[in-house]
This record gives sequence, structure tokens and C-alpha cells, in this order.
Amino acid sequence: MKKVIFTMSCALTALAAQAQSVFPTLDANIYDPAKFATDPNEVVIPASPLKYDVLFVGGVDEVTNKDGQKALAKEWQDFTGYVAINGRSDSGYVIVNHERVQTDAVNGDGGGMTVFTVYYNQSKQAWEVIDDNKGKFRNVDFSEVGGTGANCGGIQTSWGKVFTAEEWGSAFGSNAILAAQGITDTSNFTIKTFNGTAVNQSVPKYMNYQYMVEVDVKACKAIRKNYNMGRYDHEGGWIASDRRTVYLTDDYSVGAVLFKFVAENAEDFSKGQLYCYKQSADGMTGEWIALNMDLNTMMNAREEAWKLGATTFMRLEWIEGISDDIIFIAETGRGKSQSVKPALLKGATLAQHLIHLDVADGKLDSSFTDMYGRVLRLNVNTGKVETAIEGGGNLKNNYTPTNNHLSSPDGLTAVTIDGRVYLSIQEDMNPSGLPANPKHFTNVACENYMLDVTGDHEGKVYSVSDLQRFLIGPKGCEVTGGRFTPDGGTYFINIQHPSTSNNAPFNHSVTIAVTGYKTIFNESFKTQQFLNSDEFKNAEFSVYPNPASREIHFNKVVDVAIYSVDGKRMKVARDVQTLDIADLNTGTYVIKTGNGLTKKLVIK
Repeated sequence: MKKVIFTMSCALTALAAQAQSVFPTLDANIYDPAKFATDPNEVVIPASPLKYDVLFVGGVDEVTNKDGQKALAKEWQDFTGYVAINGRSDSGYVIVNHERVQTDAVNGDGGGMTVFTVYYNQSKQAWEVIDDNKGKFRNVDFSEVGGTGANCGGIQTSWGKVFTAEEWGSAFGSNAILAAQGITDTSNFTIKTFNGTAVNQSVPKYMNYQYMVEVDVKACKAIRKNYNMGRYDHEGGWIASDRRTVYLTDDYSVGAVLFKFVAENAEDFSKGQLYCYKQSADGMTGEWIALNMDLNTMMNAREEAWKLGATTFMRLEWIEGISDDIIFIAETGRGKSQSVKPALLKGATLAQHLIHLDVADGKLDSSFTDMYGRVLRLNVNTGKVETAIEGGGNLKNNYTPTNNHLSSPDGLTAVTIDGRVYLSIQEDMNPSGLPANPKHFTNVACENYMLDVTGDHEGKVYSVSDLQRFLIGPKGCEVTGGRFTPDGGTYFINIQHPSTSNNAPFNHSVTIAVTGYKTIFNESFKTQQFLNSDEFKNAEFSVYPNPASREIHFNKVVDVAIYSVDGKRMKVARDVQTLDIADLNTGTYVIKTGNGLTKKLVIK
């Protein structure tokens, strides 16, 4: 899938060195065109239907504010929203957050949000951005709520609104830190209302950051900061079908808390109750504990939750439900030593699945490293939180680019394609960096996987082999903000803060639209069914393509090489059942195993 997998530095050098002697240059007679032209067992890799269109480039495109002034767009796009126009999947508003905190006299200091109108041009078979006389790219005005900063994750509602999440507690610890980050106005801010009641309370400016902020997309204007959802490192949120219950995550590295907010009225979050999650002692159930609904408590929501015995996690990122009963949560982990002691001393409890990481003596007072993270599952009916898929997997110490390697899961998005439910999992290696990177990768390599969660239930455990990798970000980036159109046909994704040495446009943060999913994942499901069949497993030597990830699968563990038709050795791998061929050009090749079996490979 050359149109979607971005270039990065990786190699099979070590494996090739071990297996060179098994695979000398091909005999000129090994490729007999007459023989292979009629070979019914040839392996054909069809051209991938996936492609991408670049929509928005931070630091390059111009953004227009409410007064018609223009400035270069901010960067570090993170959350993505898609608000359909009249329910359509071929035209709507795309919304992207800007996580970077910076000074901007035109579009407002801090972070921010940009909105633009897109439509799918059928004649060009491409997504385009429309200039609708309000500016092609439009800035969301946060001035009435005191500005916003470190706009990271958020919430997409089903009725046309979005919430932007203010994260980065380290950026909002004091007014002095605010000023150093690039906030020019550090005067006190007056909070007029809280939880449906007038309060008119003056607070230090830094205390007016780190909330969920509701946005009117069409008007490009903030509606309110939801102080009643608490102040902490807001990351993601997901709203149940009652349109009242909101599950909220806290991206804090040493004592993150899972929260729930229940509004009094559907679609109106101006008044309601905030709860924190507490796991049972055996980890089999859990309960929601109500917090006091006063402004001072909410401005210190995490510590107040600790005092109530809330369960703590290791950085909770995005959260996504596939039903009102089953909700997935990305726990990204962190590749450096962390201490949970401050949270525990204040009354918090450590999540059951993290206790084994405490390497001292079980007293839960030492530092620990959570290298790879994981995706959790919350069963709403039982209150149980458990691991659905553990990061790293069995290959974490012996990884090659032909195998999956899940690390630092961050963004989560669910989609239904042809009746099957998939969870898109996006990686953010930046918290853990190279220590958690796949072995042999010399640069941070953030990937995007799809996981088939059709029929998911409590107790179901997935492995990294169940993941379907379909995108690898360019050098230095985080892939984040994945969002599908309602029909599942297009996937909007952000390439955040890539290396400035990359080729344009991927030397800036970029928002792209990827198409072709309905075809590709329907074919992938058929592929997995065949790979599990006796017909494939029992053959002497079988090879089957997976067009979604541009891989070929073998029915046995083999030493294998791929040659061009003129006998040039292109790839060598030892002890594999899967081989990534995304870097091979279209054309005809020969697959040869270590014991001399051969097949023709045609890449279209």
C-alpha cells in the first residue's frame, strides 16, 4: 500500500546477514517465463485501493479569525472531528485541535482549533477543502472563555458539537509558567457560572486552563468551559447513547483517574454530577464515587478523587465505546521510571493490572516503568476494568518490520464496516521514545492499527497478531486524531510534529484524508478466514497475500528470500510466517524458501 505507508528508516540487515548463505544469487534458469505464465499457484498482490489527500498543513496554510484577519496556522494537530452536512459522508466540517502552546496575536495565545469545510470530488476521486467566503481555514474563537491551551484530545458528539480537551498540566502550574509558555494575558479570570449557578468567582489565570471546552463548530466559537467536568489533564471523552453520560480520561503519568460525568438533561452539560472510578480489591468489579460539586473541588478534581480512594492508572489517553456496555481506553504507559507514591499517600489505589510493575516488595511505594502500555476494556454493567490487549507482545525483544509491535497506544476510534466493528489504535511513542520502539528501528516509528472487535465481551484478550497495521507515520511524528466519516469510507488522521528534516509536506504537522477502507478491510477479513483454514495450513507450501498491509503470509515458519526476475536478491528473512513487501515496486518476483521451494509473486 505504497500510497499510505510513509517512508521511514528500517532494515533487515541482521536477518539478512544470517541467511545470505542459504540464498545465493538465483540461477538464470530459475525463472522460466513460459512455466510461470501458466502457474496456477502464482501469488498476486492487487493494487491497493487506499490513497490519501493532504487537506491542511500547519505552519503553511493561512487561518482566518472572526475579524477576517489571517495568520499562519498553528501546528501540532491532534484531535479530529467530522461534523456531517445533512448527514452526508461526502461533505462536512473537519475540526482539528492544536496542542502546541504559543503566542498568536491574530488567532489567540495558547493552543486552539481550526475548522474547514470539505467535500469529496467524485470526478477527481479526491477530497478538497472549500473556501466558503468565511476563509478556507477558520479559527475557533475562545476569547469569551478566557482562551485555551494544549488542545489535545476531545469529544465528538452525534448531534454536531465537539469538545476540545485542555491537557498538559505542566504548562499550567502557575501564571509564571503560563507566561513562559507564550500566554501574554495572565490577569485573573472571572468564572461567571458553575454547574448552572452564577458564581462570578475570580481565579488566577492558570486555574482557568485544563477543562473540557464545548464548541459550536458552524459558528467557530466556544460555548463554555465545563468546569463541572473537573480540572485535570483532559485527554479524551465518549458520550453514551443517553446523551447525558460522559466518560472522561486523565492523561497524568503518576496517578491518572477515570471520571464519569452525568448531565441532568440530554445534550446539555451545563449542569450535572462528576464521579471518579474505584476498582474493587480483587479487580473484578468497580464503583463510581460522587465528588462534591463545588468549584474549588472541581479545580482540584484529581487530588479530591485520590482522597476518595479513586483507582489510578498510567496515563489514560483516548476512550471509545462500541456500545453502552463495552468501552475501550488507551493506557499509553511511559518508558521511564515513575513513582505512584504521592497519589497513594493521599488515598488512591493502584489498578490491579499495574501492581505487577512495582518491582520492589509489593508495598506499592517504589518507582516502576510501564514500557509499552495497553488498551483497557471497561464493562459498564459489572464495573470491571481489564486489559484487552497488552502492548509490546511476544515480539518486543525480537522484532522485525514484518511483525506487529504495539507500543504507547493513544488515539482510539471505532467504525463499523460491512457489519464488522473495528477499533483504530494510533501510537504515540513520544512518552517512551526509542526504548519502547520496535527493535532495529533507529527512529521513533508510530504506527496505526485496526483491531476487529466484533462481538467483543468481558474477558476477551487480543494479541498483537490480531492487529492489522495499515499506516506508519513519517520520522518523528505521532499519528493521532483518527476519525471516520459516518459510512466508514474515509479516515481523517493527523501527522503531528514530524521531523522538520522530512520532505514536504511531512516536515510540518499535516491533516490527511485516507480512502479505500470499505474494500480493504472486507478483503482483510476474508484473508484472515482463509489463513485459518485447513486448505492453507495443510498445503506443502502456501503463500497468501494481505493487500491491506501489503504482506504475504506463509503456512509454515520459513527462511525466505525474494528475488527480482533477473536474479537480484531483494529481501531475506529467517524464521518468519509473515513478510512485509510494502517497499517492493510493482512487478514480477520469485519467492524462494530455504529448502528450495519457489513461487511466482506479482505485485500490481
